[in-house]
Amino acid sequence: MKACSSFLDFHLYVLRGQAFSANTKFRWMGLKTSLPLPPWSVILSQVLFYFILEDFVFYWGHRVLHTKWLYKHVHSVHHEYATPFGLTSEYAHPVEILFLGFATIVGPALTGPHLFTLWLWMVLRVLETVEAHSGYHFPWSPSNFLPFYGGAEFHDFHHRVLYTKSGNYSSTFTYMDRIFCTDIDYRKQKALEVHEGRTS
Repeated sequence: MKACSSFLDFHLYVLRGQAFSANTKFRWMGLKTSLPLPPWSVILSQVLFYFILEDFVFYWGHRVLHTKWLYKHVHSVHHEYATPFGLTSEYAHPVEILFLGFATIVGPALTGPHLFTLWLWMVLRVLETVEAHSGYHFPWSPSNFLPFYGGAEFHDFHHRVLYTKSGNYSSTFTYMDRIFCTDIDYRKQKALEVHEGRTS
């Protein structure tokens, strides 16, 4: 209930204010609304760029939120749930939501997409974060067929481990954690599970 209440409060009081000024901001970003729609090659390449850029920016922002002071005063709200579920994807301190929300909007701000592309990106981003916080590994999860995709299992590990050792800071893909070795404990755990599965 706490996550639901926080979710509603944030959307009613914080995002509503953002929505009123969104038209001006989006026009400044170069957002296009006219027909025809851009070619699918443009739409898909922009969305892929947004995912990669968002993951890079989110990784560093999330890693900073795991420093002692910011974790205690800001990010610990999101980690109140050791076993997250869909709504907890947006259950966080307002400062964190605005801080990490920058990662979501920076790609569109740089490219000035068509409104359709922006909506597609936002829908896919929300679906991804809800899936990562769902606690379920679905058969249709992108982690089954996309290399370097994190998914629920990857993010669940992040929520279960102490804040200083959690790693797995990426939002969508795992390449940043792999490059900077912040997924070592997760990889050790996965190797142990594989070994135990083979020996039992």
